[in-house]
Amino acid sequence: MSKNEFYIGWQEEIPPSNKNFIRNILIGIFLLIPVLVFAVVSFQKPMNHHHFEFGTSTELTGIYNSEPFPILQVTSGVPEGYSKDVLLVGFGKFGAQEIISNIENENGSLNGKEVTLNGTLIYGDGVTLIELTDQNESFIDAKEIDKEYLGLKTKSMDVTLKGEILDPKCYFGVMKPGEGKIHKSCAIRCISGGIPPVMRVLKEDGISYHYYLVKGENGQTINKEVLPYVAETISVSGMSSVQNGWNVLEVDLESIDRK
Repeated sequence: MSKNEFYIGWQEEIPPSNKNFIRNILIGIFLLIPVLVFAVVSFQKPMNHHHFEFGTSTELTGIYNSEPFPILQVTSGVPEGYSKDVLLVGFGKFGAQEIISNIENENGSLNGKEVTLNGTLIYGDGVTLIELTDQNESFIDAKEIDKEYLGLKTKSMDVTLKGEILDPKCYFGVMKPGEGKIHKSCAIRCISGGIPPVMRVLKEDGISYHYYLVKGENGQTINKEVLPYVAETISVSGMSSVQNGWNVLEVDLESIDRK
């Protein structure tokens, strides 16, 4: 660039060499932007097909079980291909236990009865939950059934599993993403509020997952105890069974090992 092309900002005309330099830079930037956008999108983990029917109210009728967590076993009313063993959760970052307790204080025990509840469906990867959005007002009716219903539980077996503890309300539809480190603080608040912790374990096919409701060695609730391990890859040993349609892992807390 010659001395005649020296450019000062308050001059009316930009020298030709400056114009060419700026033009080339801008052309390069405009060509690079779509390439960068395509690269970022290509390497992003795809969104899952989990759903939260926000704003849509659904009425479900089924047999209520309090164990391992509040569950409503229905015969219809959930999307095709999703579990009819519906896990109950509360509104916001809370479990359903307090809501059920309040309902039972007014209506007697719900356990083993045919119960009708109203709420918002959450579903993904074959799993169904319902949020009791109207809290105590979510209760519609409860009826005795013809025979005593004690619930179903398979024989327990020793297992060692590797996976991630997450909160099912967010993961199965309310948040995207609802897993991993980016969601850790939210998951901790949800599990602290009583939403059942769930352990996601990769199946042998390397693609799909098993899901386990997490409880203590004696079947007690251990939401607070598992908080340090939420959203991390861990290995844990315990007893596995199926209770009222859900896999349940009763864990030995001392066996938990970060991977």
